[in-house]
Amino acid sequence: MENPFVNDPFALVWQAFKNLYPDKKCEVNWYPDLPPADDGSPAYGMTDFGVDGTIRVFVDATMNVNDAVEILAHELAHVAVGIDSEHGAVWEAAFDAIFQEYGRIGNEMFGETEEAEK
Repeated sequence: MENPFVNDPFALVWQAFKNLYPDKKCEVNWYPDLPPADDGSPAYGMTDFGVDGTIRVFVDATMNVNDAVEILAHELAHVAVGIDSEHGAVWEAAFDAIFQEYGRIGNEMFGETEEAEK
């Protein structure tokens, strides 16, 4: 499938994830109405580690692009570290690594932004 956006942030996050974790596989889907989290708070993303070994990531389709990109990176960090890591230090390191690689790719493709130079 061809992507018409040269600067698609979702494609950049996906590429960052694949650069760092090339052997990790998952399917990513938009989901318009995610069920609430276990504590009853709204859920904006979810990673489902299936009993058959499949991993599916869901991102709330009603969010703005900037928030949805961050949620995608958040969920891909769960894929990277596995079901048992939750939001601990290992997960945080994976999330930070994806963010750094995303920035590196963006800078390589489009040059440094004024914000990055400050």
